[in-house]
Amino acid sequence: MRDGNQYEANPRFQSPTQLPPGNSLPAENRGANFFLPRRTFSGIGVGMSNHLRGLALALTACSALLSSCKKDPAPTSQPAAKSEPAPAHVPPPLLARPPESKTRWTEPLLHTEIKRHNPAYEGAGQFNLDDGQVVAVVVKEAKVTNLAFLEKLRDVQALDLSSNAITDLSPLKGLKLMELYLEDTQVQDLAALRGMPLQKLYLSHSPVRDISALAGMQLDEFNAVETKIADLTPLAQSTIRMFWLTGSPVESITALRTVRMESLTLHRTKVKDLSPLSGTALKRLHIGDTPVEDLTPLKNMPALTRLVFTPANIKAGLDAAKALPLQEIGTRFDDQAKDLAPPDIFWRNLEAAK
Repeated sequence: MRDGNQYEANPRFQSPTQLPPGNSLPAENRGANFFLPRRTFSGIGVGMSNHLRGLALALTACSALLSSCKKDPAPTSQPAAKSEPAPAHVPPPLLARPPESKTRWTEPLLHTEIKRHNPAYEGAGQFNLDDGQVVAVVVKEAKVTNLAFLEKLRDVQALDLSSNAITDLSPLKGLKLMELYLEDTQVQDLAALRGMPLQKLYLSHSPVRDISALAGMQLDEFNAVETKIADLTPLAQSTIRMFWLTGSPVESITALRTVRMESLTLHRTKVKDLSPLSGTALKRLHIGDTPVEDLTPLKNMPALTRLVFTPANIKAGLDAAKALPLQEIGTRFDDQAKDLAPPDIFWRNLEAAK
């Protein structure tokens, strides 16, 4: 074997017997494949001579064969072609999932969806639709208790749930609400509102106590009338412009020192100290039926144009109030009564009543 290829050599050189002229082999030796000395020759010399001659002929034939082998060498094996590694399996690219088509809502569909979660619902809801998408929902006093229907209305920006026995706001989580009305509901937990871009939040007459979820929220209007809110600390970084706290158990407004409010209603709260408001740009202040006794901090509030207070409770700072460039002043400003008057008329009437 050579280089993996079998080379077959002739194991036995064969050549026709060659004899000198005039000589012949016995009949039994004709066709033999080897050389034999002539038995019929007389004398050793002749026999040896013939033997050497036959040997020379054999060597000549061997030489010729070897020469032919050199001229036609056995084929050598070629190096095997280098096999290329199999390409790594590359999975076909995944086709992008087509976007889920949004439901094109209609008012009948919305009524059906709300009723599916609220069997007592009688179709009192009102909706604002924009190209089949719901941007505003009003279900005020609509016998709604389960808000699961909102999980399908993710484009809602304004929502009025007032006057319903709602307690769980979790379906609102993730909505980008800008206006939310929860007045006269049973809501206490506002955690679902965290991070919303709310501008208006109305909680009046609800049992809300904890407003920590509103921390940092850039509210514009915040109505907390008759709630259980006492701690305003989460609102310290807020941007509230109009703030109603009538009837809430608030005692301190220190957290509002840096809030740039235009209007603040502390009517029937427990607030006594107005000094956190000194130097602010507040325009309207309602402190009627509060334990406030000193109006002196008002002298550093030159932007104030409306003041509602209880004169009978004031023991100091009345002159500071008289020096303000007020446009309206009174003792009542609520749903039951209003007695706002120009400053000159108010002060004259106040003096006359003594």
